[in-house]
This record gives sequence, structure tokens and C-alpha cells, in this order.
Amino acid sequence: MSVFRKWTHKIRLWLGHTYTNGRSVPYKQEQGSALVMVMFVVLILTVLGLAVLSATVGGAKRTETRENDVQSLHLAQKSLDETVAYITAQLDQKQNIDPISLNTDILSITQQIQNQINAGVKTSTDLQVSGAGQSQSKLMSIVYKGPEKGATAQLTRYALTLTAQANVNGVVRTLVQEVNIDTFPEFLSYALGSEHNLILNGAPNIIGNIYAGDGLMTSHTARYTYKAASHTKATQYPHLNGDAYVQSLEAIQEEKVSNQYTPINMDPTLANDSLGRVLGISLEQVNIKNKKKFVQVNLDQTFIDKIAEAVSVNRNDIQTMYINTGQNPAQLMTDVAKRYGIKQLTLPTKPATPVRPAIGAPSTEWDQYNAAVAAMQSYEEQMTKLKVTLATLDQSVLFNGDLELDGVTFNQLNYAQKAGKWFLLNGNLTIDNYQKNSIQIRANMLTAGNVNIQGEADLDATIYVMKKPSNPADYTTVLQDATIKGLNGKEVVLMSKGGILLNRIEAFSSTPTTIKGFFYTEAAADLYGVGSVFWLDGGFFAKGDLTVNAVVGDAVGGASDIEVNPSSNVGSRFRVTYNEGVYADQQAGLPRIQQVNVRVGKLELK
Repeated sequence: MSVFRKWTHKIRLWLGHTYTNGRSVPYKQEQGSALVMVMFVVLILTVLGLAVLSATVGGAKRTETRENDVQSLHLAQKSLDETVAYITAQLDQKQNIDPISLNTDILSITQQIQNQINAGVKTSTDLQVSGAGQSQSKLMSIVYKGPEKGATAQLTRYALTLTAQANVNGVVRTLVQEVNIDTFPEFLSYALGSEHNLILNGAPNIIGNIYAGDGLMTSHTARYTYKAASHTKATQYPHLNGDAYVQSLEAIQEEKVSNQYTPINMDPTLANDSLGRVLGISLEQVNIKNKKKFVQVNLDQTFIDKIAEAVSVNRNDIQTMYINTGQNPAQLMTDVAKRYGIKQLTLPTKPATPVRPAIGAPSTEWDQYNAAVAAMQSYEEQMTKLKVTLATLDQSVLFNGDLELDGVTFNQLNYAQKAGKWFLLNGNLTIDNYQKNSIQIRANMLTAGNVNIQGEADLDATIYVMKKPSNPADYTTVLQDATIKGLNGKEVVLMSKGGILLNRIEAFSSTPTTIKGFFYTEAAADLYGVGSVFWLDGGFFAKGDLTVNAVVGDAVGGASDIEVNPSSNVGSRFRVTYNEGVYADQQAGLPRIQQVNVRVGKLELK
């Protein structure tokens, strides 16, 4: 008997039938069993139907509740977004932000929003809800925590806490979000950046975020000059360990033909492959940032702020004086010293070296010799006193003339407490140190001349190089064969109106030269890691184009070109590592900005 027939037989037995000669014969007790069976099946189907109906109704209710929940969250977030947009719009009207008065501005904006809360102003919405339910949202509260002060009276960070509530069909949700407003210059947020084009030729290794105000150009070909001739070297693409902030996805371009850049393929299925190839990142690491929201630096207005801080006077008076000088930093320093009596230091004039007269020389020659010896002794005493003064500064001073720190005559420029105190240099600053011990500088400086650094220096400083170059291509800051270390774990922030040159004479070494600091120039800038090896611990930002050229491997100077061995263990010859500690280390000397940063925190469901 087949399995089918066995099961059929069992069912018929259960229904009260048996088989006789292959025919089904009902039992005598089978009367009425069909009705019972039908009723039993109907009961089962009814239970199953009710269960399905109950599950359907429950699911519909849960779906509706979930929809109301999601809609209420979005509506509450809309209230927060509208409030942040209002705050941003009000602050965007402020130009050349004065951090001292910003607290008053934020208090005024907070009061305006509080008045709207008191008036019961609700968020407008086109949301349609079912039934007689309601849909509304409003800001419940705004709490201004007040300014967080840095090392000086200059206010730098402000925090607001916003609370919004939405009600959709009785589903109430409350969201809390913190809004941070600060006056930190935005260029310090990036390892590399430009307000115009950021051009990465070859294989720089970037650890941190980058910013491009116009285009982000990439290439696997480095460009450089060797023995007065222009050269190119095929190498790897740049590698970014961080996020890229650009104006649009089309702003990321690749050089496929020499000096011709085209947008990379941003097709959804190919974007990650394209970005991975030219930058080593994924689409999630690309952020769209409108350049109108970029917080620019105003060096001239910052210069006025710092001079006013140095002499403790109203900045409006300093601004009027600066305008009267035709915006001449050197003349302003001279005028400020005359009017406000700031302490002035001057390098003493070195007298002629005394020449001992011959035996039997006239007494007049001996008198001249003795006078020359006395003059030399006086000079040496003045130099010793000046050396001590520079090493133990305790107030803002003006140094007239050029200052050279060579590690012997002068080896320190030190403020025990540098917040609120400024070293004004009406001349050039030269650090030329090839001694065993590094030169140490712990000061905030304003210089009207050039800055030249060679050799080793340990810096904890903010330096403004205010000299305006007569030719836009001229460098006003040169770091040549310079090794800059942080003093006590801190760094240098150097901002220059003219170009900045980072260069090495002793090239082709595989031992990196480390420079710890942030650099900003109002001009364009070119950085090289081809013959030289540069490791920058901090960042570099240019108002003009910033171009970086780098290769991977050892480099050796040949007869007509640089020979590169990419198989070595050197890695990229240009590496920049972002250092976020600059905000805390140098906040007392950070520059004036033209807009404030408005940053929102994460949403918190209350």
C-alpha cells in the first residue's frame, strides 16, 4: 500500500469509515459526524480569521503610531532647525566680529527668541494628519549658558541649549540640541586647505580634514624644479585619512591629461571606487560646505585688536591711527609707542673693536684706547642686560630694529605669562641657530618685517607677519632647513600677509624634518616633498591656491633629474598630521574673524 493510500485510510477511519473489498463502508455510528466536522472546521477558520484581523488592526495602529512618532520627531527638529537658521542669519549680519561685544549680540538674539516663545509662536507646517488630531510644534526653551573665557578676557566660545516639542495626533516628542558659537578661525580646523583651489599633485599623506573653496584637484604626477629645469614624476595618488570639505561633488577633479582636470565619476555605483582611487576615501567622507559659510580671517583688523590689547586702549583709537598711517604696520608701532609710552627695547650699537697702541705711543692714543675699551664693556653689559630682559619678559614691549636669535648672543624670547602681552617687532625676525641647544620662544609676536628661520627652534607662539610684499610672488616668511618643535608640548601659529616658503638645502635625506605648527598665508603657496622630506605636525592654509607636490620613496639627486626609489620604506616624502590642540594652546593670540562659527550638536530625545 502506498503512503498516500495509508494516509487516506487513516483519515477515513477517523471520519468513521472502513474499507470492505476496496470500498468505503461507513460505521453505523457515523450519523451527524459530518455536521460536527463542519462546525469544527468553521470554528478553526473563525479563530484564525480573528487572529489575522487582530494582527492586521494592531499592525495598522502600530504603523499609525509610528508614523505619528516619526512625524512628531521631524516636526520638533524643524523647530530646532528654524531657530538655528534664525540665529545664524542674525549673526551673519555682523562683519569683522569683535569677540568682546559678541556676548551682547547673543544676549539680544536670545531675548528675541524668548519673546517668541512667550508669545506662543509655533512652527508652520503643511503636515496633514488623519481624523481630528492635531499637528503642532514649538520651541519650548532657549538657555544661554554664557561665554566660556579663555586665558584672557577675550571671549571665545558661547553655548546655547534649545528644547523643542511636537505633538502629532497625541504623540508628543521633545528634542534637545546644543548650539555652539565660537570665534575661532576656521582655517585651524583643517590639515590642508585653500579658499580657492587645493591642488594635490602626487602622493602627500594627509592625516586630518581638508578644505577646498573652489576645486579639489588630484593627480598622480608630482611637479618640481631641479637644476633650474621643470620636471614631472609619476607616483601614487594622494592619500587622505580624514574628510574632504568641498563646494560640490563636481569640485573633486582628476588630472587625466597633462594640466587638464575633469570631475571624477560620481555615479552611485562608481563613486566609492573613484574616490578610493584618487584620494583613498569613500563617499561618506565627502562633505558639502558652502564657501559663503567659511569663516575668514581679517589680519588687518586682528592686528588692530592685538595692538590695542598690548597697550590696553580702545581699539577704535588704534584703528583711526592705523588708517592715518595708510595701514602701515611699522608706522603704527612707532606712533603707538610715542603716544602711549610702551616700553621700548633697542639693540645697542656695537663700537669698534679696541686696538691696543704700540709701546711708547702718545697718551692721546692710550686715552682713545681706554675709551674704546670702556665703550666695548658698556656695550657687552647692555647686551647681557638685553639678553636677560628678552628671557624674562613680563609686559608688552616694542623692539626697534631687526632682531636675530643665533643661540649664542640671544637664545630666548620668553614670557612667563604671555596671555594679553605682545612683543612688537618693528623690523625683521631672524632665527639662525645651528647650536646643539634649540632657541626657545614663548611669546605672542607682531612683526612689521620679514621672518626667516633656519636651524632648530622650540616655539610656543602666535606670530603675525604683517609686512605687505611689493610683489605678490615675494615671500615674507622663509623656513629654510628649519626644525620647529613645540615648547612644552605646544606649537607655533604663524600668519603671514605675504607668501611662505618651506625649503631645505640639505635635500635627499630620508630623515624627515619635523615642523610643529599651523601656517596661514594671504597669498598662494607651494609645498614640496620631492627632494626634501617634510613632516608637518599641524596644518597649512592659503587664501590663494595651495599646491602640494610629493612622491613616495627615497630620492637621490642625479645629473639632470631626481631619481626616486618608490620601493623603499620611506613612504610619502610629505606628511601632514592635524593637531587640534592649537585652540587650547594659542587661543589668547588667535586672529580676528569676519564671521562666527555656528555649530550644532547631536539631537537628544528627552
